[in-house]
Amino acid sequence: MDSDGSQIICIILLIFLVLVKFFYTACEYADIEVNDSKIKSLAEKDKKYQRLSELIGKPVRMIVSFSMGKTVLNVFIVILAVWLSMFWTDDVKSSLRYLIIALVILSSTVLITALTEILPKKLVGRNPEKFAAATVIPVKVYIAVLSPLSALAYGISAVFCKLFSVPVSSERDAVTEEEIRMMVDAGNETGVLEESQREMINNIFEFGDADISDVMTHRKDICAIEVNSKIGDIVYLAINEGYSRIPVYEETVDNIIGIIYVKDLLCLVGCEHSEDFTVRQFMRKAVYLPETCMCSDAFETLTREKAQCAIVVDEYGGTAGLVSMEDMLEEIVGNIQDEYDDEKAEILNIDDGVYIITGDTNPEDVEKILGIELPERHNYDTMSAFIVDLLGRIPEEDETPSVRYGEVEFTVLLTEDNWISKIKAVYLNEKAREDEG
Repeated sequence: MDSDGSQIICIILLIFLVLVKFFYTACEYADIEVNDSKIKSLAEKDKKYQRLSELIGKPVRMIVSFSMGKTVLNVFIVILAVWLSMFWTDDVKSSLRYLIIALVILSSTVLITALTEILPKKLVGRNPEKFAAATVIPVKVYIAVLSPLSALAYGISAVFCKLFSVPVSSERDAVTEEEIRMMVDAGNETGVLEESQREMINNIFEFGDADISDVMTHRKDICAIEVNSKIGDIVYLAINEGYSRIPVYEETVDNIIGIIYVKDLLCLVGCEHSEDFTVRQFMRKAVYLPETCMCSDAFETLTREKAQCAIVVDEYGGTAGLVSMEDMLEEIVGNIQDEYDDEKAEILNIDDGVYIITGDTNPEDVEKILGIELPERHNYDTMSAFIVDLLGRIPEEDETPSVRYGEVEFTVLLTEDNWISKIKAVYLNEKAREDEG
């Protein structure tokens, strides 16, 4: 009778410990998985969320306390399970009895994991904030009671961390860029994020690594006007080219001294003596940036200077190009077309495996559309410069040389003013391309 009573007590105690372990796991998972920003927002309206905000503000103390409690519970659950199995196998042969006890330990581990680790996380995961707020008081009491032992355990772990040269941090590890990118990719695969949203988020990270030479309008494409030109000249240029801001140069484009804003000339509409004015009288001060300036720094500079564009200068002080706010924003959101832009394709697919490419096309775009990998870009950031690099010279205007890179043959179609403006790309082996795809 005493033996039966002991077994009943043992079973009741075992069930109780499993339930406690279930509760511990649910509380731990909820407190770790809560959305910090959401809790801070709710804390302004509800006191229980204020308590929760204080609790999750010390994550290490909380995690150590839960880990210690769960470890103790696991040990006692297994001990009770083994003790019960010894009672029930008292008449079994010793060799078979040990096998049964081993199976009990194994099955107990599986059941403990399923019932007290996986199940509570699945249930609480639906709304961790609500559960964490509802259990915040008993959790805080539990952590306070166990705090001396938790501090001792953390201190011992800190000693071993120092022995193995592992940094001890009391704060949550910062989320890295790579982790965010992985989350974005996972969100895209599960349908939470659209492809355009995934690409935009990745572009934001790449924006900080890009320099303005990758996005600027190159010197040869700059539409500029001489400083002593008449107002009629600037109006004619603005109408024909569709620009609202035009650089002003003195003698050569390498000496840009200001920017003319077309809207500043509106005051001359209807003025009988408008032709008496020159560009110099209306131009504004230009912002200058080095060619090596990062896009993020250029964006901050233009914002601070309240300017929409800047002149990019090379290492010798000459004009390398012009960069605008729009150029940099396009690095994040993609190409922005307004009512004055000519929507010309930089890469045009005219036949199977045959493409026409403009000289100022970014090599990265060619890699994406053609499905090829070009060499590291150290000396070029346009396809024109890439072809010149492959040829080892600038083609004459009356010649159309070809050069092969991998399975693609590039042919120069048009050269103007020492600039390759049109290129044809042909896959020499369609099968090779299909294998790449």
